[in-house]
Amino acid sequence: MYKYLSLLFFFIFCINVHSISYAEDPLIEDLLGEAQNVREPAVAGRFYPESEAELSKKVNNYLDKAFIESLPGKPVAIISPHAGYQYSGAVAAYAYKAIKDYKYKRVIVLAPSHYSRYRGASILDVEAYKTPLGLVKLNQGICNNLINNPPFIGTFKNAHKREHSLETQLPFLQTVLGNDFELIPLLISRLSGEEFEFIADKLRHLIDEDTLIVVSSDFTHYGYGYDYVPFKKDVEANIKKLDYGAFERILALDFDGFINYKKATGITACGFMPVALLMKVLPGNVQGKILQYDTSGSILGDFSSSVSYASIVFTRNSEPPDIIGDNNGLNKDERLTLLKVARDTLESYVKEGKRPDLNSGEYTLSPIMKEKRGVFVTLNKNGNLRGCIGHIQPREQLVKAVMDNAINSSTNDGRFRPVDAGELDEIQIDISVLSPIKKISGVDKFIPGEHGIIIRLGGMSAVFLPQVATEQGWDREDTLSQLCNKAGLPSYAWKDESMEFFVFTAEVFHEEKTLVMK
Repeated sequence: MYKYLSLLFFFIFCINVHSISYAEDPLIEDLLGEAQNVREPAVAGRFYPESEAELSKKVNNYLDKAFIESLPGKPVAIISPHAGYQYSGAVAAYAYKAIKDYKYKRVIVLAPSHYSRYRGASILDVEAYKTPLGLVKLNQGICNNLINNPPFIGTFKNAHKREHSLETQLPFLQTVLGNDFELIPLLISRLSGEEFEFIADKLRHLIDEDTLIVVSSDFTHYGYGYDYVPFKKDVEANIKKLDYGAFERILALDFDGFINYKKATGITACGFMPVALLMKVLPGNVQGKILQYDTSGSILGDFSSSVSYASIVFTRNSEPPDIIGDNNGLNKDERLTLLKVARDTLESYVKEGKRPDLNSGEYTLSPIMKEKRGVFVTLNKNGNLRGCIGHIQPREQLVKAVMDNAINSSTNDGRFRPVDAGELDEIQIDISVLSPIKKISGVDKFIPGEHGIIIRLGGMSAVFLPQVATEQGWDREDTLSQLCNKAGLPSYAWKDESMEFFVFTAEVFHEEKTLVMK
């Protein structure tokens, strides 16, 4: 009897907190026949109130309690949870509070399909979505254009019938943006490399100052009911550690790292595909921030079954895009400490496969060294490149990034065999600490020798550090041509009107003497 009561309780919990069914029908749905004008709400009265007055009051109460510090620029994307509002509404409010004072003409919502499996994305062929707060009109021109450009975007009607992941975002959008926006709603199912690139390319062209992307996702689903129990001790702490491992890769827009993280951990984030797609769509000059985090385990005081919720915002810097901000400089002692960390890491890892202990007391770590910064570590042997790997985006603390990239440059640069102990005395270490990345309007804004540069066209991209052009004696055209070749593009591809350019500066220093900022 206890067994059956437990199963009944779990079923009720899943209905109210979050549906865990990933595929009610594992077969690909047939394409729709007749279109209905309006998609009626499917979960009003269960996931959120069905009364207009009650729903408006609840959403506004959540928003009133969400405190957001000033953001560095206008939000271009948010990630928000989609469980029942009594569980995730307070967290979701933080993401929507972040966009409350901005105007957007259109909103792209990327949400996971819980009930149907298909390849790619589905857009329901309707004129509007309905909630108790009214109608949300679709941008039918864009939606029809996406639907009519197969193979990986279509309309799969059954996938939308009971789906809550997209619907639960709409009352928040209606509350903070009013009726002054049009919706582009994509329900995402299975994506592989081909689907990711195809859909991301279609969406990338829609991103501008008047467009917001909303990604609907919960994160770790822990418990036997979710068939995910990777640990049984310190459950709350381990769930948070698991979630923040995913957040780290998301904030860094590290698509490959995010994919590999799921393979390594099996993390059960239901919106994994939409989140990964967002990382393909976003421009490189955005900055991510976690606004709020909670779990149903914490809310209920029971971690035998728990779902994680997070609000994340991505902003584009409000400075004019053609202006490069200052790269807060390191003093002499900070540079020497970073070089020592890099040298000690190189020696220890090559000889013993170990990392030095940053907490040993041997290193004085200043506040700037604990900031998240982009950084490259370059190894030169007798004046020739021996390895160079780094992070363009500020993925982790500067001192830890130096350590990681000292290892990567010596062992994981595919252009060279791993460094061996006999070479260590011949290797000189360079460190390049990067400024924030800025998009520029054209190649005339790129100054070789002063700026590092990133190019991106479709799914192809490549980067050169500022010192590369100087070391090679290249002018602007030479640098751009070589960079195109590095990206696997024709040398003249930089002239393509669709090519995107991003620049940054770097503070470069090496073991023998300190260099000036490049």
